[in-house]
Amino acid sequence: MLELHEIDNWLNTVNARYRADQVPPHQRPFRAMSDYSLEHNCTFSLDSPIAKAIIEWFDIHSQPGSQAIGAMFTGAFFFDACFWPLNIPIGYGKFSINAVECLESMPKSLKDQLLQSHHDQWNLALYWVDCCDYAYGINEIINKGNLKAKALRFLQNADRELAGAIAQLVIPRPNLKAILALRMACEIFLKVLLIQEQDLSDKELKKIGHEIKDIADKCFALTKTQDFDSVSKAIGAYPEVSDRYDGVEREMTDVWKALCVTQIAATAVIRQYTGRDMRKQVLSSLQKNS
Repeated sequence: MLELHEIDNWLNTVNARYRADQVPPHQRPFRAMSDYSLEHNCTFSLDSPIAKAIIEWFDIHSQPGSQAIGAMFTGAFFFDACFWPLNIPIGYGKFSINAVECLESMPKSLKDQLLQSHHDQWNLALYWVDCCDYAYGINEIINKGNLKAKALRFLQNADRELAGAIAQLVIPRPNLKAILALRMACEIFLKVLLIQEQDLSDKELKKIGHEIKDIADKCFALTKTQDFDSVSKAIGAYPEVSDRYDGVEREMTDVWKALCVTQIAATAVIRQYTGRDMRKQVLSSLQKNS
């Protein structure tokens, strides 16, 4: 591991490489943390001296404001008839986070109420752990390039659909038509797996169609992963494609169910290619404390 005074030279070198590769400035500090961790075989948290030195260096050597990138991933947790931003923080190596702390904008009084209900705690834990595995897993897949080019393009577009849908929910007046974007995101995520495993052509993809149940069944048949079976059995979670034109507005609870199913599908695909799965650890801890 380099001494703090040696990091400057190392960062000058890697930043020149990032510039040549046209890595956007807002991605560079966290790419540097990942590269540093791998290159020097070490782990560190976001509040460690090394991480702070790297972030400060890029603050000085980048366009003002370009480093303000927020969370690695933002979900939307439904509680008290509202969708609350669930911010998964950026970190490398060993560091700790918990689900309630990720609800940064939720007032303490509501957090206390949430913690009084085992049902609400369980819902939060299930959704949060999927968001965590998804956030760090998709970053790993993109950085390591362990998907075929076409599957990766589908994954990135599915991620955009999911992020766009969530952005429409975590606003004062949520747009419940976001359920249609969630349906689209789920479909694309599931097709990522089929493309990766079966190298499907565009013609073959068109034959599969748009029925979530049918696509999820194909994913389950290939992987025997229970999450895909759960997505298949979530009958009525999504409106028909034709609802884009003449559908009625859904209830907030309907949109929440669709969001959960979409996140299950998305994270199942990510876990398939990263091996990440925090569920046993998180849920066993919750059971012990209940």
